[in-house]
Parts: sequence; C-alpha cells; structure tokens
Amino acid sequence: MNKTRSVSGLRRLRHARPAALLAALLLATAWPVAGAAPLDDMRRLVEGGQMEQAYAGALRTPELIGDVHFDFLFGLAAIGSGHVPEGLLALERHLAAVPANDRARLELAQGYFQIGEFGRARAEFEFVLRYNPPEGVRANIARFLQAMALRDANQGRSSARLYAEFGGGHDSNVNGGTFHDELQLPSGPPVSLGGLSSQGKADNFYQVAVGGQQTLRVSNRLSAFLAADLDVRHNVALREFDLTSVGLNGGFSQISGAVVYRGTLAVNTLLVGGKRYRDTLTLGVEANLNLSPTWPLMVFGQFAEFRHAGADSVRDGRATTLGGMLTRSFADLPGAPSLGLRLSWTQEDNLSVLRPDLSRKLPLLRLFAAGSPAERWRINAGFTAFNQHFGAADTVFGNTRFDASTGLDFNASYAMTPQWTLRGEWLVLKNRSNQSLYDSNRQSLALKARYQY
Repeated sequence: MNKTRSVSGLRRLRHARPAALLAALLLATAWPVAGAAPLDDMRRLVEGGQMEQAYAGALRTPELIGDVHFDFLFGLAAIGSGHVPEGLLALERHLAAVPANDRARLELAQGYFQIGEFGRARAEFEFVLRYNPPEGVRANIARFLQAMALRDANQGRSSARLYAEFGGGHDSNVNGGTFHDELQLPSGPPVSLGGLSSQGKADNFYQVAVGGQQTLRVSNRLSAFLAADLDVRHNVALREFDLTSVGLNGGFSQISGAVVYRGTLAVNTLLVGGKRYRDTLTLGVEANLNLSPTWPLMVFGQFAEFRHAGADSVRDGRATTLGGMLTRSFADLPGAPSLGLRLSWTQEDNLSVLRPDLSRKLPLLRLFAAGSPAERWRINAGFTAFNQHFGAADTVFGNTRFDASTGLDFNASYAMTPQWTLRGEWLVLKNRSNQSLYDSNRQSLALKARYQY
C-alpha cells in the first residue's frame, strides 16, 4: 500500500470510530467475564494471542484512550487484528509518554512496514538497533530490513542519508606542539621555544560538520554509493590553526555468500588556517563476515597518496595499510556490551629520494568497548597505541626518529529522538620521541549535537 492510501486509511478510521464503538457495544459477548478489570482482560487476551477479542473489547472502553497502558495494549491488539492504522495511532500516543518502550517501538515499526511506510519503519527499527537488543530481536529486525532492501532493489530505488553536527569544546594542544620550553640539539646550547608555534597552545573551539550519502541498489546483492562531507573546526583565538576538511568518496558493496565486500575511492582536502595543506587520494577494500553470531570479523587494506602544498611538498608520500578487526558481542548481558581488537600495519614511503628520514612504519593496536547502560544511552571507550619508526637519520638531530604514542578516548551519547543525538567526547593523547621536539601531550573535551535523516 502506498503512502497516500495509508493516510487516507487513517482518516477513514478516525471518522469511522463512533460507528465501530456502537458495533462493539452490540457485541457484548466478545468481552469476557463481566465485571473484570478492562486492562487486565486486555492484557490476558493480548498475551494469549486473541487479538480480535482484545480489539473488540477495547472499543467498548473509549474513556481509557490516552492511558499509557491502554494505548500500548490497544495498539498491539489493533495491529495484530489487522486494524493497522488505528493501532499506529495508539502506539504513537503511548511512545510520546513512554519513549523507552522498545516493544512498542518494534510493533510500531512492523505496523508501518505492513502499510508500506518503509522509510518510517526503517527509522524505528534502526532506533532500536542502536541499543544492542537481544540476538533474537536483532535477527528479526534484520529480516525486516532485508525485506525492505530487497523491495528497494527490485524497484530500482535509491536512498539518501543526510546529517548535520555542531558543537564545541576545549583542546589543550590545538597545534600539536611540544610541552618543552627548550629544545636540546646534539651540539650547541639549548634553543628556547617560548612563543614559537612549535610549542603546544590551548584554545576553545567550535565545530560544524555536514554530509550525506546517496545509495543506489543495483541488484539484490550489489549497491553503489556516493558521499560527501564537510568538517569545519574554528578556534576562538588561534585562528591560524583552524582545520577544514572536505571529502568526497564513492564505491560499492557486494554480498557474496556470507561475506560483505566493500570498495571505496576517496579524495580529501585539508586546510589549516584557511590555506590548503594536504590533498589525499585513498583506495580501500574490506571484507566483513561473521565467524559466529557473536564474533564479527573485518579485514581491510588501503592505499593512499598524499600531496602537500608549497614548502610542505617535501612530505609527499604513499602509504599502504593492512589490518583486521575482531569484535565480541555479549547480547544476553545487561547493556549488551561488546569488546573489540584492531591491529594494523602501515608502510609510508616518502616520494623524495632526498628525504628517506620522512618514510616511516606504523604498527597500531587498538582495544575498544561499547555498551548501553541505560535506555537511549550508548557508551564507547578505547585505548590506542602505535609506534612510528622513521626510515633514516634526521639531519638536524643526527639520529633516526622513533615515537611511541598512546591515546584514551571516551564518548557517551544520548538519543533524544530517532533523529537527534547528543554526544560528549573526551580524548587524551601522549607522544614520546627520542627527538624532544616531538614530545607532546593533548587533552580535548567536547559536546556535540547531531541530526541524522
């Protein structure tokens, strides 16, 4: 049924309700056990799968409309007995008062699916999925999402996703500088860094990001996509370290057996202080599969080329990355927590034969965890460690640079509505190098709001 027919059906049912109530009064035998509490009777009938009887009995008590318990049971009974539009109205009333009732939201999503409102059904299903419901519920939602995906594919339809995000915070080291006051060179007196841009500086910032993705389903198993993103971060005082990132990427997703393959080609331009700093071209491939229902695995490879502006062109290079990520989910535990491990190796080669000291190897380890400690809440935390092994001795310091970096990140998000999310972020980074210029500390705290359609 299309959207126009669904809306007209809702209107007809609204106007027809007085007649339906009169008919229900004449069907007194459909309401069991005279004198029993209506809500208790409705609950017993709904739990017993007797939706027609529960629906008919509910029509005899219109004075209960607006009661959260009645609206919930009436919604289940109406949808279960084929009176879908009326059931949707009841569940919408219930969720307005009790937005954390996932059972009601699932029934609402299935009701919209039945009348052909697939966009609304998908939004409600995806809202529930954000909080890692039990495995059986996720599997059931996956079947509905797959059915809608197949329908879109068969009709050759495309879909679009848009988002906008804004917020602000404080960064203790906006320029990534060192915390040392002096730089000790192999020979000669120490060099004072006071007031130089190489020394770390703190500032408040505000940030705005917008983007979207258009997906075209070519077949039941193949889809193509094109996406664009713009991320602007302005410092309150140190505007010369403002960051602007503009990106465009496209590619495909292919299902083959139990594996989902994805290929992406991306271009990105980074501006620092409003001036172009670096262009990046990236080609990435990944394969996703489930070793078991609770063990998702992803393996990936990536090739990137960097081109810098002006004097920084000496840093131009190419990088190859290989890695994998393994996750373990515990859907049956409170909060449905998950744990993960990511390993990768990057080899970056500088394009200038005169600067082998800028080539480097980067092994990386990341541990992360996530969970939903309460309704609408999502918590993510991670620990990252990586090293940088540079390719040759630096002409200034006289030795080969080696860095060891660690980072902690934490964010908590609250889903205010299916579209609006509020998120707090905290980040701590530490880098230690055998060349003191690159010793640095950084802490960042931010609060952001995101709208996604």
